[in-house]
Amino acid sequence: MRLRSVEALHALFRTGAISRAARLLGISQPAASKLVRHAEQQLGFALFERVKGRLVPTREAEILAPEIEKLFRQLEHVQRLGQNLGPERQGRIRLGCIPSLALSIVPSAIHALQQVHPQVRYEVLTQHTNELVEGILAQDIDIALAYDHPPSAGIRIEKLCRGHMVFIQPAPGAEEVRLEDLSRVPMIGLASEDPLGRLLRQKLNAEGISLAPQIEVQTYYLACALVAKGCGASVVDMFTALSLMTSNIAVAQLRPAIHFDVVALSNELRPLPRHCVDFIAEVRRQCRAALAQTGQPAARVNRSGSAGGSNS
Repeated sequence: MRLRSVEALHALFRTGAISRAARLLGISQPAASKLVRHAEQQLGFALFERVKGRLVPTREAEILAPEIEKLFRQLEHVQRLGQNLGPERQGRIRLGCIPSLALSIVPSAIHALQQVHPQVRYEVLTQHTNELVEGILAQDIDIALAYDHPPSAGIRIEKLCRGHMVFIQPAPGAEEVRLEDLSRVPMIGLASEDPLGRLLRQKLNAEGISLAPQIEVQTYYLACALVAKGCGASVVDMFTALSLMTSNIAVAQLRPAIHFDVVALSNELRPLPRHCVDFIAEVRRQCRAALAQTGQPAARVNRSGSAGGSNS
């Protein structure tokens, strides 16, 4: 089948009517009907039957429809890739980050880099890590900032620093809290798909500690807002705690400490331009500055991007 006939079939599958398919394609209804007939002639079997004035897909069409949908998703990917590779795209940074870094590290890093690369434009979105990885692979995102991401095919991972989790509670509160103490207070838990939520549960399970949070949230900022209102206590990353520290929240160190890596993700098949490399370096500096505020030394990072040495 010619691509134009495939486009007509795709529009008809989506809309269910030849008139609506024609409008979607920007052509006349007779022209759309002709494209569908041409596809049926090339295939050698009917794709639609007219029942009570409506076009109803045949069994063959129902089998073919998912494959045509896959084809169009691939075509859309090729179109986005072509747009993203254009020369006018080289003076921008398409940045994705998890929400906890969007209001803490990222604004400071962008402000600092504007002094070095004033011509660079930024497109910033916040998503969960799985969505960020999909954007990297589709080349919709240049750089993604996340926590504790495992090795993934096609993804370049650069470790920037090692952060730690902290206990937050309505003020006033203790300066240190042991893991076993968490079972004695009303807790606001993190969603099961959250990487730091999983890390916390692994540590608690290893210590034989069971938690039954009264409230469960998907973002650390919401956890902080609930703590500030006196709804309970929570465990969040240090960057969120630093950016939202108020007189209503007391921050305590966890003992034993729970560490995590801050990582920059990018597409390993696409070399990063200079301004993107500089941005990652600035994010590393901002992370280390945040660590210094908590009295924690920054991780040493070797040339391969992996963290080395002790950070606690």
